Amino acid sequence: MARRVRFRVLDGVAVVTLDAPPVNALSQDLRAGLWAAFRKVAQEDHIKGAVLLGSGALFSAGADISEFDTGPGQPDLSQLCALIEDLPKPVVVAAQGQALGGGFELMLAAHYRLAAPKARMGLPEVALGLVPGAGGTQRLPRLIGAEKAIQLMVSTNAVEADVARRIGLLDGVVEGDLASGAVRFAQGLVAHGRAPRRTRDERARMADAAAHFAAVAKARTALADNPLHAPQRVIDCVEAAALLPFEAGLAFEADAFDRCMAHPQSVALRHVFVAERRIDDALLERHDGSFRTVDPMGKAAVARLQKAMRAAAQTLVAQGLSEDAVDGAMVSYGFRKGPFGGRHAGADGAQIARRIVAAMVAEGGACVTQGAVQRPADVDVLAVHGLGFPRRMGGPMRAAQTDGLIALRRDMRDWAKDNDLWAVPEVLDTAIKQASGFDGIG
Repeated sequence: MARRVRFRVLDGVAVVTLDAPPVNALSQDLRAGLWAAFRKVAQEDHIKGAVLLGSGALFSAGADISEFDTGPGQPDLSQLCALIEDLPKPVVVAAQGQALGGGFELMLAAHYRLAAPKARMGLPEVALGLVPGAGGTQRLPRLIGAEKAIQLMVSTNAVEADVARRIGLLDGVVEGDLASGAVRFAQGLVAHGRAPRRTRDERARMADAAAHFAAVAKARTALADNPLHAPQRVIDCVEAAALLPFEAGLAFEADAFDRCMAHPQSVALRHVFVAERRIDDALLERHDGSFRTVDPMGKAAVARLQKAMRAAAQTLVAQGLSEDAVDGAMVSYGFRKGPFGGRHAGADGAQIARRIVAAMVAEGGACVTQGAVQRPADVDVLAVHGLGFPRRMGGPMRAAQTDGLIALRRDMRDWAKDNDLWAVPEVLDTAIKQASGFDGIG
């Protein structure tokens, strides 16, 4: 059994503990350990039930994001959830701290759910441009109904334990020692002959088909102007939960997850997420749950990018475009306001935005070459947090890579004939020579 999972038996109840601090990310090693543990629970007659716990300050922060680009390996989380749900013996999950993403999906697959008073749980995958991929979109509406399920997933917010119990996600909130309380709860289930209670079989919250589909339609209307791809896919999956048998619903969700993984928005959002955690703290720091640029190095780099953006905008105006057209193009691209302060989206501004972003790429490349930042991804994170660059685009360097670096270099060479603001940076030439583009630099 993998070292990342601890296993013991107390009076007929197996106690399985995630042991991969500090966040108990559900890596392949940890999943393999859980698989072995729950197979043991299934096979050994003296084990009558099980409790799943997390070591440390939180239950689990969810998937190991490093596996997103390499594939999860076996068993994947969906298979593990199915194994737990199918067990013929009651399984109790007890969470402390946070149970997010895949960690919460493990809870949904279990037969009974407990939490510490300050625990929080949720499915924030939309923040990475994804839908939950281990049955979350199918099990959650079975427990709390379509409206609350969609709201929880689309908002990316976590729900507190007392609220979770009130809406039907938890069977209880444990005061005092969580592990002891969970074991006692499981022993009580065994003593009273309580059978597994499988979430997939719960239909009461979806029994009113009209209400279910009304909630789906209401959510679609509310998100009609939302530029993000993943929320709409979440709604599709919740709709499928009522239309399809459970296994078919899982397949629908898996397809939606794969499509989201390949979508440029998810690529960009995951890129920013990883880059935020790699950037030097002399450039960007985390403060009260959000990121801010650091003075002097981070703010100096942001100022350079801002200057390039402003200069490109002024050059376009000098060439005959109106300030409103430039502002409208950048607002349509995803900025909250344009270089000249306008806040209204315009039409047909893609080429305007392309030229302005290209100027930021040129300056960002210079920042890398001169050592102002370590890597192109640093430029992206600073642009997102310092300039309001739309996160779903991933920053100027990521956006350029998504659109195609070779075509951008060709255009920049033409634009640079009139203004060296678009001079092709050495870093762009280097990125074109690598299969991974800017991602392979630094």
